Amino acid sequence: MTFRINKRPILYIFCGLPGAGKSTIARELEKTTGAIRLNVDEWVAALGVDFWDDDFRHKLDRRLYSHGLSLLEHGQSIIYEDNTWTRIERDEHREIARKLGVSIELHYFDVPFVELWRRLQHRNEVGAHGTVPITKELLRKCSTKFEPVSNEERDLFDAYVIHS
Repeated sequence: MTFRINKRPILYIFCGLPGAGKSTIARELEKTTGAIRLNVDEWVAALGVDFWDDDFRHKLDRRLYSHGLSLLEHGQSIIYEDNTWTRIERDEHREIARKLGVSIELHYFDVPFVELWRRLQHRNEVGAHGTVPITKELLRKCSTKFEPVSNEERDLFDAYVIHS
């Protein structure tokens, strides 16, 4: 296994709706870069907590992100897969990373609703460990809260990748 050697650690921010392929790409990136992947859904499943316990999920997300910042401070790159649906959230993560002096790479998943639902139907049928079952109604609700990344915003990152 080979890892990229970077002068600065990288915060990989993943931005996309459920079913967009974030975890799949994050696992591949983890293998090729040595970055540590932070995924709330997988932690919730591993701890045996109800996926729909929003209070617990929020606390866990904050704790994982705090741990991720500590890793960045120690020179370890991280892949942050959660909580970047809005411009405000992405701006906050980018500002914190800038203060830490780390590079920031955005992975934006721009996948049409029809394709997201097709993938989620398959994922729901398989029922893989660490995945949240998502209904079409919930996906619709999520898509109304999601703020796509504009070209202007993309340019604020050190690097970006668009997945479609």
